[in-house]
Amino acid sequence: MKKFIYILLAIALAACSKKFVTLYPQGQVNEGVFYKSTSDFQQAIVGAYAPLRYAANHAFYLEEMRADNTFFDYNAKDRGGAQSEQLTEFLDGSSNPTIDSIWAEDYTGIQRCDIILDKLKTPPADMTDSIRNNITGQAEALRAHYYFELVRLYGSVPLYLHETTDAQNAFVNRSPVDSVYLQIIADFSDAISKLSPPTAFPQSGAVTKGMAATELGLVQLTLKNYAQATPLFQSVTQMGYALLANYADVFKTANKNSTESVFEIQYKSGTDGQSSQFIYDFIPVTPSTGPILGSGSNYNNTAGSWNVPTQNLINSYEPGDTRLDASIGVIKGHLDAQTDFIPDSVVSILDNIDTTGKGLGYTTSSAHRFIKKQFNPPYTTALVYNTGDDWPVYRYSDVLLMLAESLNEQGQSAAALPYLNQVRQRAGLPPTVTTDQSMLRDTIAHERRVELAFENHRWFDLVRTGQAIPVMTAYGILQKQALGFLLPTSYNVTPNKLIYAIPFRETQVNPALGQNPGY
Repeated sequence: MKKFIYILLAIALAACSKKFVTLYPQGQVNEGVFYKSTSDFQQAIVGAYAPLRYAANHAFYLEEMRADNTFFDYNAKDRGGAQSEQLTEFLDGSSNPTIDSIWAEDYTGIQRCDIILDKLKTPPADMTDSIRNNITGQAEALRAHYYFELVRLYGSVPLYLHETTDAQNAFVNRSPVDSVYLQIIADFSDAISKLSPPTAFPQSGAVTKGMAATELGLVQLTLKNYAQATPLFQSVTQMGYALLANYADVFKTANKNSTESVFEIQYKSGTDGQSSQFIYDFIPVTPSTGPILGSGSNYNNTAGSWNVPTQNLINSYEPGDTRLDASIGVIKGHLDAQTDFIPDSVVSILDNIDTTGKGLGYTTSSAHRFIKKQFNPPYTTALVYNTGDDWPVYRYSDVLLMLAESLNEQGQSAAALPYLNQVRQRAGLPPTVTTDQSMLRDTIAHERRVELAFENHRWFDLVRTGQAIPVMTAYGILQKQALGFLLPTSYNVTPNKLIYAIPFRETQVNPALGQNPGY
């Protein structure tokens, strides 16, 4: 009898097993009850943007401080940021946490895009073709953006193009760089066909046709496909973008997503986890932030002294260039008995330019330089490390300079001048008139350096134009002459150092990934 009961129970469980595995908690958002409506997909695409914020919190270490625009304030008393210092000095290895963070965030974004694109193959009944195209275009452009950052930072990387549903599919070997670029181009190209240009300013912050065309143009510029890049940039000039009249206004929080913004990473202050803290990273470590951030935000800042503008960059600005004062500020102060920096006031860089030839990568005990682009007081102690400053990814001035570059590289130097000179005129500088290709190439590179300073373009520009090794080697020699704490092995800028190591954690989880040469 007991045996008969057990058999019946087994039959019943077998019959019900399908129902058991398809039941989902109805009070929670999960795959079983999600992706059923247009609203679900709209929520999902918002989630695909979130890794942009987390990655941008670290990207300046890899993409700006690696170059000659910024350094760090060396703090012998507190070396807690030594691993970030390694990135600046070309002493980094595979265990560096910043290298690991960017990799992880980019792949989180890619997986979210993959899921959306897979699920959209069977769209919900209430979704119109227009909405489906828009969400598809956003997901494709975001996935391409994440892969473009990965391939430029790490070289060949794994290509995940579908949702990872099991352990077997989680282990994907690295694809050749060419294959990664082909996928990036395919994603951006399809996104352009599905997205619309901005229809109103300020924009919502979502990906548009303008963003996809701009970044695809940069991809083609990176691959030296100038004839393919030019029409993409030209198309963006017809989408309603324009330079703001005053350079400094571009970075005010009141002007987020303006006519000059092609794409910026969205932040907002508050308690919902969407805030930024860039200004806290860029001002000095100090027990008293009040004289810098305002009396309502007197706080012990332990996050700062990173991405400090170098004298090398300051010396590169032409006389009368209004971008210098708009981009860089100086904090005057003194050291107290505990050798902590105590600020007194924020003053103009124009009255505090180092003319000694020293200070190449550091500031003095009485004056600290800092980036002003994310400096938008007032701040309060109620929201410490909590600001609403967006991070600019592509601005219209960037588009104009890339268009000038692509034309010049095709021998159309005269045609390049109007786009270059729009940017120079806004900065209060006289127009460039030379049509010598080599001289104009140098001029455009200079303009990109000062126009886009601290926006994570300098390192990538040096690499793609073949200037990273000579420029950074020469810069490193000067740094080691000026800064006694640098090791002799600092600034050993070899071809292997043009990309970073594959994160150690990833190679342990999947040994088949291997490691980049030199690491």
